[in-house]
Amino acid sequence: MTGRFRVIFVLILVMTMWEHSLQAADHPHLSGFWTLDLKAPEATSMDALLETQGVSMIMRKVMDTMAITQDIIQTRKTLTIKFKTSLLGEQTLVLILDGRTHIIDLEMLGKVEFRSFWDKDGTSLVTIMKSKSARDSQKPVWTSWRYLKDAGGTMIIDHLVTFDDGRKLTGKRVFRRQ
Repeated sequence: MTGRFRVIFVLILVMTMWEHSLQAADHPHLSGFWTLDLKAPEATSMDALLETQGVSMIMRKVMDTMAITQDIIQTRKTLTIKFKTSLLGEQTLVLILDGRTHIIDLEMLGKVEFRSFWDKDGTSLVTIMKSKSARDSQKPVWTSWRYLKDAGGTMIIDHLVTFDDGRKLTGKRVFRRQ
């Protein structure tokens, strides 16, 4: 009996290791500790995008200049992001990566519908967010693309907010791996 349990244990261990190695081979490995680069020349202001979510002017200005870290754990099925700022504290967001829609209740925004999947090339993680409690009657759609540059040392997050009337707002954040 002991030999049988040992074989089962080894099989489980191999399957777990195989799952983690597959996710690294199939898609960029976003896991790690990331710090927002406030001086990155390619970064843009997030003020207009945050305004669409009902964030106050004072908070938008603060959020555009405050240090933000993201501690990311990636598996084949999920991307867990622990956001940390000195002002807002710590919040955790878990994205399901298979394209299914799920709703998360966020402290500042209320209920938000999320859908995350890898793009056709498998190089960018696409997340589409729709507020279920948006103050704007148009309920804008917020899409973000996470991808790596500089041999995995830089994570770029491109943002696009699209309104029903066709208006679009963009933003870009640059994070450096620590």
